[in-house]
Amino acid sequence: MNILVVHNSLMDSTSISGVLKHYAYMAREWIAMGHNVDFLVARAGFPQFQKLVPEAGLVSSDNLFDATKHLAKTWTYFPAYAWRCLTARFVRTPRKYDVIYASGQFIVDVYCARTIARRHRCPWIAKVQHVLDSQTKREGFINNLFLRTEKLASKWMNREAARVMVLSNVVKRDYRSLEEHLGLKPIETVEVGCGIDVNTLQETPAAEKKFDVVFMGRMHEQKGVFDLPEVWKRVRKSLPKASLLVIGEGPHRLPMQELFEKEGIGDGVTVTGGIPEAEKNGHLAQSRVGLSLSYEEGWGLSITEFLAFGLPVAAYVLPVFEQVFPTQLETAPLGDKEKIAGQIVGLLKDSEHARKRGEEGRAFAGRYDYRHIAHEEFAILEEAVKG
Repeated sequence: MNILVVHNSLMDSTSISGVLKHYAYMAREWIAMGHNVDFLVARAGFPQFQKLVPEAGLVSSDNLFDATKHLAKTWTYFPAYAWRCLTARFVRTPRKYDVIYASGQFIVDVYCARTIARRHRCPWIAKVQHVLDSQTKREGFINNLFLRTEKLASKWMNREAARVMVLSNVVKRDYRSLEEHLGLKPIETVEVGCGIDVNTLQETPAAEKKFDVVFMGRMHEQKGVFDLPEVWKRVRKSLPKASLLVIGEGPHRLPMQELFEKEGIGDGVTVTGGIPEAEKNGHLAQSRVGLSLSYEEGWGLSITEFLAFGLPVAAYVLPVFEQVFPTQLETAPLGDKEKIAGQIVGLLKDSEHARKRGEEGRAFAGRYDYRHIAHEEFAILEEAVKG
């Protein structure tokens, strides 16, 4: 089968999101199964794919825009999104495809998948990673544009997509709610989760513990990056010498770092930005406790990786975590900085409890190996092609 995955939402050459990794892993397995997989992505995003899945083909939707040096200037993204939608009408592809796969519900993915599918006279499918319309912190002009275009993309998915997948039961509920809000008859969606490379993670050599806590993800307010300095300040009151590692890139990394300095707690905090996968794994092996402060998630890949490494995890309570990681996390109510700081301190002070929780999580994470998920998704691709 010839598969084109549209991942046009990627804007730079350093960020590696959970969604990007998911599709790199899917492609890796589908290629191993004997199929051809190409990605439609801006040229700025080629380096990430070349590192994660060098066997895949790359088709450029945009040779012009690279946000690597100005990730915080989100308003500059929209002309690039518009250009990528336009190029879908004439971009040259290396082969004729059997199915086109929109990697998210963003219009820059859905519109392009829909357009190229018409050119190739083949079906297209989409996967909803999370529903922006369900999030409470989406305010302002830029977010309003994202919300409006999500509604339009959802209408196309409802009426034209051969299949629509959702990341979790929570996303399924949110997407159905959006359809009903738009006056659409809800379609039947298929729930398929996310996978990680369990073998590679668990085979990473053990290392000396240099970091007490690791926080990992896209550096965006929805991931709780602006809560992190205050939470860490509370941890440091109990454990003055505690060390924090922050892994990831995104538009709010620099403002977050400024908050650490403003609070006078920048010492003992290491911020890596975007780093290669092997380096990231090495850092996780050097950490004691994983931390999530997300206000929304479709899944929680960073938590899955923490668990695979045998790290106990402290996290804000989210409905999706209760579905995906039942009983695996030390939790606090959403936004309760005092309680989550207490959970972190408790894990760092009680090494035996932390060890047991880590062992439980390591065994639990095995169920989310990407190879299982890849075969589930491929079965859905086959159904779409067969009609």
